[in-house]
Amino acid sequence: MSFLELLLNDADLESFDEVLVAAHATGEPAGRLDALKEERAIALRLRERLLRHRRTEAELHLLNDTANDLASLRALDPILQAIADRARRLLDCDLAYISLSDRGRGDSYIKAAAGNISGLLRELRLPVGTGVGGIVARTGEPYAVASYLTDDSFDHTDEIDRTVAAERIESLLGVPVKRDQDVIGVLLAAHRSRRAFSSRDITVLMMLGSHAAVAIENSRLLSAAQEAVAELRVANDTISSHMADLERTAEFHERLTRLVIRGNGVDEVVRATAAAVAGTVVVLDEEGTVVARSCGEDGVPAEELGRLSAAAWQAGRTVVRATRCAVPLITESEPLGTIVLSAAAQVDATDRRILERAALVASLVLVTRRRMAEAEARVRGELLGDLLTARNEDHDLLRHRAALLDVDLAACRTAVVARADVAPRERIHAAAVAVARRAHGLAAFQRDTVILLLPGDGPEAPARRAVDELARACGHPVTAGTARAADLGRVAAAFREADNCLRALIALGRTGEVADTRGLGFVGALFGGAPVAASFVESALGPVLAYDRTHHSDLVRTLDTYCRTGRHARNTARELHLHVNTVTQRLGRVSQLLGATWRDPERLLEIQVALRLLKVSKP
Repeated sequence: MSFLELLLNDADLESFDEVLVAAHATGEPAGRLDALKEERAIALRLRERLLRHRRTEAELHLLNDTANDLASLRALDPILQAIADRARRLLDCDLAYISLSDRGRGDSYIKAAAGNISGLLRELRLPVGTGVGGIVARTGEPYAVASYLTDDSFDHTDEIDRTVAAERIESLLGVPVKRDQDVIGVLLAAHRSRRAFSSRDITVLMMLGSHAAVAIENSRLLSAAQEAVAELRVANDTISSHMADLERTAEFHERLTRLVIRGNGVDEVVRATAAAVAGTVVVLDEEGTVVARSCGEDGVPAEELGRLSAAAWQAGRTVVRATRCAVPLITESEPLGTIVLSAAAQVDATDRRILERAALVASLVLVTRRRMAEAEARVRGELLGDLLTARNEDHDLLRHRAALLDVDLAACRTAVVARADVAPRERIHAAAVAVARRAHGLAAFQRDTVILLLPGDGPEAPARRAVDELARACGHPVTAGTARAADLGRVAAAFREADNCLRALIALGRTGEVADTRGLGFVGALFGGAPVAASFVESALGPVLAYDRTHHSDLVRTLDTYCRTGRHARNTARELHLHVNTVTQRLGRVSQLLGATWRDPERLLEIQVALRLLKVSKP
């Protein structure tokens, strides 16, 4: 059974080893054994990557399910219990619980737990500043300990330590549950053995904490509205309006959840948000560029959008200014941008909450898409790197790997080597990956250049399209050399030729241009080989050569002698034993065939090089 079949069948690690053992047993040649070892290593890497993708997918599904469940629950206790249950499942931990702040008593208490083995945990009161929960509540930041009872970086109490010992808690992680910037509780996950918490664990628990904050806030607002209805019948109209806003928020949350489940992008999130609020919704990336808009130009100047975005990022929270509202798209590891609402009237609390929910979902979508794009870019880059160093016997495997990426190596023959000296490296790399994906090609990066392998009938047209896209994306001129590979085995040679063209363009000061060896004129002919030299001779002398063949004349010899004798008609006539008028007539015919500018210095240099190449190419 092949390694790909093992991957398809989700085989265990021993099955991959059994392939090598079987090959040894059957006496396979050493070369075949080495190839199998390399294939096994690649297959194991792919297996690990698939496992990571599945774990990520499972986490996203669970988060989506959590969002659905929280949106459907109204009472606080079921919401908190659902959060604790999901935290335990997502982090695969022994125990998860959530504490809420008690503003009246000035402390906090554990309200819900999942996986507890003693009765001491529920309703445990936690004095301010004690334990891991106290640190998180005070700082508003995640905090983790490897061994709770032996860690002296925080204050202990006898009651809390007794509960920790009864629950056999060893490692503990806590994250804040925030409403705006106010810590309203702490979500904690624990292991009963010493284990380190990864950045993924912290990020997942923080996202759950955000869901918890939204759900708790919704529950609190709903309870307050219901109490107000019971206590003040006279405020029925106001309360009804408030309830309608809550229902609108819940419906919007469910709508966003469905979008995420269906795999929709940021454009759909923006359109759904605009449908829920009265205004235009815009998403800006981290550099202030509009990446999604709910409708056409809304009249808000780009400078104002940029200032709103910068203010939200500086504050680290939602910024409201009259009819404008901006929410930063924040993750633990990277900035993603800002979502901005331009409303027709004053932005109210409901619009703000809707925009904040939209920001959370947009962040999730952007992070997911970015990670998927990064993974695909790595795979495409690795494939192109392997293709440049592969032996002929590896081509079948490379074709199969390319087919998995929807790339037809039989059609990919255009090699492009490009460089933009002043453009940000990350931006041109991202643009190159996007170009390769849309064109069903491959992209990789070598030192200060981007290399592309693209489909197309000729090298110049696809290379020009790719370079134009790169230049638009990075905002700077992009210079590129290109070449066409005759077959898969000559792809590496084509890239070397394209790299030579790029270096020649830079040396000639032709920044921002795209050229193959033919486009470089005689410079390309110097390193392009015999086919390129013949093409260059034809482009420089083709009409004269054709005239000599048709009329059995001697214009090429006359032109060559004219160039060798200092471009003097009398010297040419003497060398050829002709009358000077005959030479003048022949040169006039050359002007008719090549154009009146053939004596210009640059053009004449190409003609002289072509004459030399013509001589050395004759047997």
